[in-house]
Amino acid sequence: MFGSLRLLLAILVALSHASVSWQGHHIGVMAVVVFLLLSGYVVAGLLRPGSALAGSALRFYLERSARLLPLYYALMITAALIVLAGGVNSEFLQGRGTPAQWGANLLIVPQNYSMFSPDLEHFLLVPPAWSLGLEIQFYLLAPWLLRHSGVLLVAMAATLGIAAVAHLGLLHADWFGYRLLCGNLYIFLSGAWLNRAHHANASLLPLQCIWGFVLVLFLVTGWLGKWHTPFTFEVLLGYLLGLPLLAWLGHQRRRTLDDQLGQLAYGTFLSHFAVLWLAPQLHLITSSARPLVIYLALVLATALVGHLLVERPLLAWRRRLR
Repeated sequence: MFGSLRLLLAILVALSHASVSWQGHHIGVMAVVVFLLLSGYVVAGLLRPGSALAGSALRFYLERSARLLPLYYALMITAALIVLAGGVNSEFLQGRGTPAQWGANLLIVPQNYSMFSPDLEHFLLVPPAWSLGLEIQFYLLAPWLLRHSGVLLVAMAATLGIAAVAHLGLLHADWFGYRLLCGNLYIFLSGAWLNRAHHANASLLPLQCIWGFVLVLFLVTGWLGKWHTPFTFEVLLGYLLGLPLLAWLGHQRRRTLDDQLGQLAYGTFLSHFAVLWLAPQLHLITSSARPLVIYLALVLATALVGHLLVERPLLAWRRRLR
């Protein structure tokens, strides 16, 4: 159902960090927005009334921790070894790190606020992990936000309002329209409401209203010349395309191959920077070869190894928690 989509989104993020863009726009940002929608959809399913996780926030936190943290820390340690062995030439890894920088990498959530502490931005062992910090904050709130439809709707409206103000240029568009939970919680919650519409007969009207509002905002920001403000075009278009796509996929039959492809998505998302750093040093990518093809092959191979060694052994325990 969603496995192939997750892998495609992870590949788009990996390509965007290899300098692939679409008409000057960051394809990875659009992919991340769809990831956030999908995250909300999945979490709403896990917390559906009557499920094992809905009855215990602790069980939910344990299951989500087992999903996110082991592979992240495995790749963080790998990147740390690269740094200690001599480092890499990257804006994300400068020096060997201060205690505060190492602490931010260990705790993950502070990376979502690195814009307020420039030192953190210069020592990110797994650069995409800022979005994991964002997800963790959503997970912490989800058992309480999703308990009451009224609270969910108010949170969607309030955070969409903050995002709209940011995309119109009255707040920092990148921070409050894309990176911070106060401006993108509506994206997570839109996915959650869609799950309710699919499985609990919730009305689609609130989502239709939000989608329509985002469409108007997209057109207005284009008219005002804001589409090249990071990352107004990408966030709004990602939402406009992603929500109908999830609505369609949510009605498709689940397939084994789709699930298997999805198993490579998280590793692809996390590992591609390590490949970007190491492959040229090991002469695995050369200008005479097809660098993007080789790059993606190496990323997928790394993701497969990560899944087999780190993620797969935890699957049975996660299923028991569910």
